[in-house]
Amino acid sequence: MTDGSTSAIGADDRLSLAFLGDPNSIHLRRWVSYFAGRGHRVTLLVPRAKVVEPGLPATVAVEPFTHFATGRRVTPASLLRGRRSVRRAVARVHPDILNAHFLTVHGWNAWMSGFHPYVVTLWGSDVLLHPKESHVAAFLARIALRAADMVMVNSGMLMRGALAAGASPERTEMFQFGVDLTQFTPGPDPAALRARLGLQGRRVIFSPRGITPLYRHGVVIEALPRMPSDVVVLMSRFRAQPDELTRIERKAEALGLSDRVVMVPEIEHAEMPDFYRLADVVVSVPASDSTAVTNLEALACGRPIVAADLPSVREWLGELDNAVLVPVDDVEATAAALRQVLDQRPEIKAERGLRARSIVVERADQARSLARVESLYLDLVRRRARNGGEVR
Repeated sequence: MTDGSTSAIGADDRLSLAFLGDPNSIHLRRWVSYFAGRGHRVTLLVPRAKVVEPGLPATVAVEPFTHFATGRRVTPASLLRGRRSVRRAVARVHPDILNAHFLTVHGWNAWMSGFHPYVVTLWGSDVLLHPKESHVAAFLARIALRAADMVMVNSGMLMRGALAAGASPERTEMFQFGVDLTQFTPGPDPAALRARLGLQGRRVIFSPRGITPLYRHGVVIEALPRMPSDVVVLMSRFRAQPDELTRIERKAEALGLSDRVVMVPEIEHAEMPDFYRLADVVVSVPASDSTAVTNLEALACGRPIVAADLPSVREWLGELDNAVLVPVDDVEATAAALRQVLDQRPEIKAERGLRARSIVVERADQARSLARVESLYLDLVRRRARNGGEVR
């Protein structure tokens, strides 16, 4: 199968796929669930100390190995021990393809495994930020990318970052994680959810990104006093960085906004579409970004977005409305863009919502996106078979 079709695959095309990454990430879980559902044998390689949360498909196996770092310490002895352990784990699984999700640590482990073919799927900060933060990270990024049999990126900006960091142009492919268009759809206001959160009669700015310094939630909090009093900000504490969460809560309290900042615990993935439908506007203003799945989900639900004016974001939102793209860390511009969206006439919102969804349908349908990845996997395996174990 090489045409991106989602039709059934034959027994000869079923692969053994091993993955390195965060086993609790919803994005990696969607990925492995798709391939397990297609009949491939799927294994997650997981450090022994990592707790794997419930919810993985029953057919996805977990293979433990010893990570090269003990806490935050990395020593020559721990590197050798980790290298030996990941090699043994990969040998036990004996995959057709090893796919590392996130270059930092996971891509390094793929390289240390000595296995080929291996694929590195980049997520954003792993190549846009981390290699700039230390010489060691830059060195490991370069050797892991150079040795990879395929590197996957989801934006032009990430492509440029990957090539600058050491990826081969001939082995770098554009893809999208995609959105489940049967789940993320426009819909009526979720009255039950609104009542549960006590948001009746309030207009909602939904900030779905994780609460870490990268995502600049403080900018949104500082913009809130410039909004009418019926406007609230909604965000989730799930996996929030404790220090940053405390900083955000104290900022809201200092500004007298505690009653206008609504914090919820973990949002179940199945409930995310209703959180988008609840929102009058979705906001995402990080300091750095690639193609954010949350942005695509919001667009698929027909919701307006105010976002940081970054090259990867402009690739998706530039054709909708440049006024919703704001400079990083610009509180005044963020407030003005949010007010502009909140004040839009209903017919304009409806028309832009239809255009937003059409962009995702055309460019980020999860079924088509992952079917293309499946085709790329199969092509790698076939080239390896044709070339006597080489895929280059």
